[in-house]
Amino acid sequence: MPRFAHIFEAAADTLNAWYQAIAEVNIDSLMGLWIDEEFVSCIWADGSHLHGLESIRAGLSVQLEMNRVSIEPLDIRVYDSLGTVVYAIAEAHRPADPAAAPAMVFTTYVMVHERGEWRIAHIHSSPMPDAAASQFAARMRHGQGSLH
Repeated sequence: MPRFAHIFEAAADTLNAWYQAIAEVNIDSLMGLWIDEEFVSCIWADGSHLHGLESIRAGLSVQLEMNRVSIEPLDIRVYDSLGTVVYAIAEAHRPADPAAAPAMVFTTYVMVHERGEWRIAHIHSSPMPDAAASQFAARMRHGQGSLH
């Protein structure tokens, strides 16, 4: 019997692999998660626009060298349809220095199902407005996860 109910779980695996590779600063692993098409694009929270795999690789290298972070998802919204999953996530980008405050970011990940695997086609990040960042920071201080 086919297992159609679990098809979108693999998209979450791709997202988790993204977070892990960011924390490890593993550019090869990060690039292995993108769809193999030149139309891919990425917009960072600082406003940088990257188009194409080579541009994204170069941008990731520079970004992660300057700002090594781990990403903590705080609130996740998932929109899925046949062949596409969109994650809208409130994230805390935690710097390597544990004393530094995390950057609060809204990120949208667009993933497509290609040849049996979920791959990233587009990422768009933007800084949270101060009011929203304060609310999420308060939830983090009180130990409330994304489901509270």
